[in-house]
Amino acid sequence: MIALFLQNYENASCMKWFTKQEMIRRIASKICAASILFFSMNASAQKNNFVVDHNNNPLKNFAIASNKESHPFFVDIDADGDYDCFSGEYTNSHPAKIYFYRNDGTNKKPQFKQVNGSTNPLNGVATNALAIPYFIDIDGDGDYDCFVGEGATGAMVYYKNIGNANNPSFEKQSAANNPLSMVKFLTSGIASPAFADLDDDGDYDCLISDDQGNEIYLKNKGTAQQPDFANVSGSEDPFNDLASSTTFYNVSFHDWNHDGLPDLFINTTYYKNVGTAARPAFIISGDNKPNFQSKAEAFTFTPLRWVDLKGDGSSEVLMGTAKGTYVYQALSSDEDDNAVTTSAAVHVFPNPTKEAFIVNLPASNVETTIRITNVQGKLLTTQVVNESSYKFGKDFKPGTYFIQVMQNGKVIYTQKLIKG
Repeated sequence: MIALFLQNYENASCMKWFTKQEMIRRIASKICAASILFFSMNASAQKNNFVVDHNNNPLKNFAIASNKESHPFFVDIDADGDYDCFSGEYTNSHPAKIYFYRNDGTNKKPQFKQVNGSTNPLNGVATNALAIPYFIDIDGDGDYDCFVGEGATGAMVYYKNIGNANNPSFEKQSAANNPLSMVKFLTSGIASPAFADLDDDGDYDCLISDDQGNEIYLKNKGTAQQPDFANVSGSEDPFNDLASSTTFYNVSFHDWNHDGLPDLFINTTYYKNVGTAARPAFIISGDNKPNFQSKAEAFTFTPLRWVDLKGDGSSEVLMGTAKGTYVYQALSSDEDDNAVTTSAAVHVFPNPTKEAFIVNLPASNVETTIRITNVQGKLLTTQVVNESSYKFGKDFKPGTYFIQVMQNGKVIYTQKLIKG
């Protein structure tokens, strides 16, 4: 490259006042600066690239028996501080089951074991043709309940956890006791759910899609303990325009940019939440968007399942496949995802703990807000803090949580918390 520039230099009268040595120095300097910029840009972009990592896939040795669609969901079902996995299946014409892969490892080194029979707390589930499980604490009693989207009827089946956080026991509820009994995708016969607190009122709202691009948005007008879902449509539905302009299925929520608002993923496409905590609005965004090596397969229900299996605060993604196996994607570098902040000025301790957490905050004249969410993004508490430290979480049940420290409307610190 320098030789080419020098060739041009010999004939360039506009540069005749530079010596050849000066030209070499200047050209080398420009090339060096350009190289630094090029590699910096690539390094910056690289941290948003998710690549398939078969060797470290914790579910690489498992597949559902039907060898058709697998539908994983991760939840700490026994409150031991690590994620377990349940997986639904697609059987076409036979009753669909839910498989249980218990994590006998740790929250940093998962080791899954398939558990059958009565040891599987959802062993008795058998839905029509398809089972897409989704776990949330829908009644606010401290343990995870389970909704299952089924095939043929396009209904949401509700299994209430009548056990506790350590020893789950699920019981199918009748329509009268199912807060989503009104859901019926009769045309397609498919119901694929996603939950998030979309209006910042402390309870879960629900978005359900099918395989024909239809969506139902159900706003929870009840409470965290007594849900009451109402179908919202038209201009009040934040997903209405998207559903009419794009292929709308395989939806999931994840706060990718860590601004405290749940972002939307349709298949593997990122839609940034540019609304407010009380009124979401979603636009397709290329701003620090995540890039996935493996895309969702057409006409399969394989939404992204965001999970931190390594306990390092950085999200990985697992997806089911049309062959009944599981694809694991992790960030292509050792960096955390694009907005996970590790400000040295903020310190949370002890972590893990069986008692309370303490967060030390930087000295600042700016108002500081602390938000605590569970692993599914549900807001548990918000506190404006004026002191240099804040104590919280003594009454939290055992499990995994996240803390966000915000100043000037921006997240300056995010950390995973383990309550023993």
